Amino acid sequence: MDDVDIFKDKHLYEDEETIIKTINYLKLNDPENANREYAIGFLKFMQRFAFHAEKVGELNYDDFFQKYKQSKSDI
Repeated sequence: MDDVDIFKDKHLYEDEETIIKTINYLKLNDPENANREYAIGFLKFMQRFAFHAEKVGELNYDDFFQKYKQSKSDI
């Protein structure tokens, strides 16, 4: 079994299966943004945030999701 870190070794925002799963997640948690463009942006943001969280330590997913939603509204 490979011990691969999917955040480092794979661009999830380019993986069709992951994009579809992210859209389904958004349908439940953020229905007004449950579209392909938002899902890809979310995955890119998640990857950058995961790199940062790895460096500083602890990750609180709820805070992460709120920060992402706020970053999209600031644009």
